[in-house]
Parts: sequence; structure tokens; C-alpha cells
Amino acid sequence: MDLPLYLNDIDSDDLKTRLLAPFAPRYRVLRQLRAEPRDMRMPLRDLVMTPDRKFLFLRNAKAGCTSIAQILYYYATGEFFPRSIHRAQKGVLLSRYHWADIKPVLASGQPCLFTFVRDPEARAYSAFTNFFVDQKNIARHNHMPAMTALGFDPGKGDSRNFDIYLDYLEACLEADALRTSTHFRPQVMNICFGKLAYDFIGKLENIAEDLPRVFEMGGAPGFPPSEVMNARFNPSKAKRPPRLSPPQRARIRKIFEADYQAFGYD
Repeated sequence: MDLPLYLNDIDSDDLKTRLLAPFAPRYRVLRQLRAEPRDMRMPLRDLVMTPDRKFLFLRNAKAGCTSIAQILYYYATGEFFPRSIHRAQKGVLLSRYHWADIKPVLASGQPCLFTFVRDPEARAYSAFTNFFVDQKNIARHNHMPAMTALGFDPGKGDSRNFDIYLDYLEACLEADALRTSTHFRPQVMNICFGKLAYDFIGKLENIAEDLPRVFEMGGAPGFPPSEVMNARFNPSKAKRPPRLSPPQRARIRKIFEADYQAFGYD
């Protein structure tokens, strides 16, 4: 089947990007990242840096990245960002707008560079829920033509549609893993595992212990306070089913085998 897959552009050589780069920061960054290895362009665009240069966080989609970025914003400003933190142009520096400022700090090795990962089963079902059950993700429309062609039907139940979703993941990764959405592809790719010198890789399941440890490592012991730590952003309405079927679990294991091995989720 010739599916209308949606794959990201990581070469940024289209006419629109070239024309807007001199005037718009996000397009200028896309052009600047062309100097980086192709497999690092999307991850490097997901860095978040605090203004004091002490903390540098690489966002891993569907692994608590919204909440952690908000906590970094709170660390810097004393409040949460009122809109999408992934579009903030003040309070924290996002590499999607400020790569030129972040690049030398990253190269210096001085900030506490960290990221978080998540159990592959929970992460896969969270992405499915966000895009196709809650329908909250603004990029959902990009993926619906192929999902519909594969048989996605909201009336047929979440378990069946989750199988369709796994079909879609496999098709995208087979077509071009580097251009597959960061929400769907393996976490080892999202965080450039083995290619960036992390000070700490936390687990979302242990965030209550791991995130304070990050701040202690970076010179801010005692942060975040409990009221900040317990804040939640972008939660899913639908819950993971009590038990994925054995075939579903086997497929997740196959798709994300590298994550299981790299992060100890066996």
C-alpha cells in the first residue's frame, strides 16, 4: 500500500525556509542546523536552556518534556508560562529560536545537560492517546491521511486503533527513521544517545527523585518545591488499558528494542 506518510523535513532547503531565514528566528535556526549531522538536527532543535546557563535540557517527546520545560521556566522566572512552553520566547532559551546562543554553551560542557526517558509501552500508548484519542496534538492532521488509509476508525475501539497506530509507526520508521516524528520514533534517536555527553538521564517513572537530583547537580539544591514539582501539564484524558495484548507488547518490544536495552526497561 502506498501510504501518504507524514515525515519531517530535516534538510530545510525549501524556498520558504530560505526566504524567511534572514527575518524569522525559527527559520534561521533551521538553516543553521544544516551544519550539524542529519541525525542530530531534530534533537538539537529540542534543547531548552535556562538564562543562567546552568541547566540544559533536551526534550524527549512524550516523556514529561512539557512539565520539565515548565519547571525550568519556573526556576528562571518564578512562574509558569501561560501558553505552550514549547513556543516560549522569553524566560528560557529554546534552541528552535536561539540555537546560536545555545551551541557554544553545549560545546563548553559547563551546564548540567540532562534528559528524561520513559517506559516504551507507556510512551507509545501516551503518544497514541495524545494524537488519536484525545486529539489534542496540533500536528494530528498531518498523520490522519495515512492512519485513515490503514483503517483507523474512532468507532472501532482504542485497542484495534492502537494496532493501526503501530502499523503507522512501523511504516514511518521503515520509510525514513530520521524523519519520523519525535513523538513516534525510538528515544535513543530523540536524545542522540551515545553522541551527547549527558550529566544525567532520568526516568519519568522516577521523576520525583530524579528531577531534584538534576537541580542539585546543577547547583540549585532544594529545587523544585513540592507545589512546583507536583504541577502537571498536557495530561492525557484516556488511560492506558489495564493490559496490552501479548501481540501488542511484542510489537512494541520489537519497534523500541534499542530503548529497552539502552535504558534498562527489561
